[in-house]
Amino acid sequence: MTGKQIAIRTRGLRKAYRVYAHAIDPIVEVIRRVPRHTERVALQSIDLELKRGEIVGVLGRNGAGKSTLLKIIAGTLERSSGDLEVNGRITAILELGTGFHPDYTGRENIFMGGLCLGMSKAEIESKLDSIIDFSELRDVIDQPFKTYSTGMQARLTFATAISVEPDILIVDEALSVGDARFQMKCFGWIQRLKQKNATILLVSHDTNTITTFCDRALILEGGRVFAEGEAGPISVVYHNLLFGKLEVPTAIEPEAAPPPELEKSVSQVAVESAGTFEPPAGDVAPKVRYGTGEGRLLDWGIFDEHGRRATLLNSGGSYRFSMRLRCDGDIAALSCGFAIKDRRGTVVWGATNLTSQGVPWQARAGDVLTIACDCKMWLAAGDFFLTLGAAHLHDGAKIDFVEDAIQFRVVGTHGAFTTALVNLESEIVISSEREDVARVSGAVGGC
Repeated sequence: MTGKQIAIRTRGLRKAYRVYAHAIDPIVEVIRRVPRHTERVALQSIDLELKRGEIVGVLGRNGAGKSTLLKIIAGTLERSSGDLEVNGRITAILELGTGFHPDYTGRENIFMGGLCLGMSKAEIESKLDSIIDFSELRDVIDQPFKTYSTGMQARLTFATAISVEPDILIVDEALSVGDARFQMKCFGWIQRLKQKNATILLVSHDTNTITTFCDRALILEGGRVFAEGEAGPISVVYHNLLFGKLEVPTAIEPEAAPPPELEKSVSQVAVESAGTFEPPAGDVAPKVRYGTGEGRLLDWGIFDEHGRRATLLNSGGSYRFSMRLRCDGDIAALSCGFAIKDRRGTVVWGATNLTSQGVPWQARAGDVLTIACDCKMWLAAGDFFLTLGAAHLHDGAKIDFVEDAIQFRVVGTHGAFTTALVNLESEIVISSEREDVARVSGAVGGC
C-alpha cells in the first residue's frame, strides 16, 4: 500500500509514564543518577494502519489507552517510542471544550479555536456564520461559554473543529452529550466528509454508533490492540470482553426439545417450517456465547403461529421468540430478553421482562424457566440476527448470553423502499379538492 493511500500508520507505538512515590524523587533521581521511579505503561506495541476514506471505530474500557492513543496521533502528547506517520491535515475533538476559555463568549471562542486549528482571522470571519448556524447557538453566541450546557458546548466545539474540513478527523466521545437531532446532524456531516476521502477515527462506548457508521473497528485492552476487524463482529467481541466472565463453548447446539407450551398447540413442533431460510455458507455470523455459569440456556428458537420453527419470516406475520433457561443457582433479580440486529450489528429492537412487565424475576436453583416473547414482525425485507440471554438486573452481569443465536430473513414487504428497515403497511393516496383533476395512469410524457 503506497504512502498516499495511508492516512495514519503506527509501528510499535509505546507510551509509558514515570511514577514517583515522593515529590522529591525526580530531583534525587537526577542528582544520584539512580532510578527512583516505576513505569506505568499506557500503550504497548500498537500497530495500526488507517486508509484514506475510512471510518474506524475505537472501543475499549476506561483506562484501556484510547485517549492516550488519540492524543499521540493528534500530536498533543509525545510517544515514548515507536513510529508514527500521519498524512494530511488533522483535527481532533478530544475533550469537551478543549482550548475554549470559559469566560469568553461563544463568538470569541470560535476565533480562538479557529486560530488554534491553523486558520487565519480572515478565514474564520468568512466561516463564522456557517459555524454559528451549524451549532444552532445564534441566540446565545455572545454569552460566556461557561453559561452553556454540556450539550451546547459540544455543539460549538464540533462546529468549530469541522470548519477546517480536515483530511483526518479524530472524535473522542465528544458527541455523546449532544441531543439526538444534533448527533444525527454531525454524523451526516461525517458521512459527507468520508465521501471527500477523509479519514475519521471515532471513539465511542456505544456499539450501535460503531456498527452504524464505521467500516471497521478495533478494541484496546490494557494498552494493546485486543481485536480488530469488521465493526459488527468486533462489537460482539467487545460485549464479551465487558460481560463475559466464564468461557462457554461457542459450538451452539440446542440440548432439548422446543418449549413445552408449544407442544400442546401442534403435534410436530420440532418439524422445521417448510419455508425455512438456510443462509448461504460463509454468510452466517459466528455465535459468541458467554456468561457467569450460574445458569444455562437449554434451547431457543423462532416459531410461527402454528408452532413451527422458522427462519424465513413474513413481514406482518405473528411470531414467538422463545428460550429455556436452567438456573444452577439462586438469582434474586433476573432479567431475560431478546434483541434483533441488522447485518451491520446495529440493534434495531430489543425487549426484556423488565421493559415488558416492569419487574425482575426471582429464580431458585433448579428452576427451568421458559421465556417467550410474542410479536408482530414489522421489519421490512432483509437479513437479521436474534441475540438472546439472561443477566443479573443490578449489575448487568451476563448469566448466559448467545450473540447472533439465530439468523433469519424477512420477506413479503410491499409498498416501501427496498432500503426500508420497517414495514408500516402504508398506502399513499393523492386527493384534490378540484373535481376536474385528471387521474393519469401509465406513462406520462415529459414537458
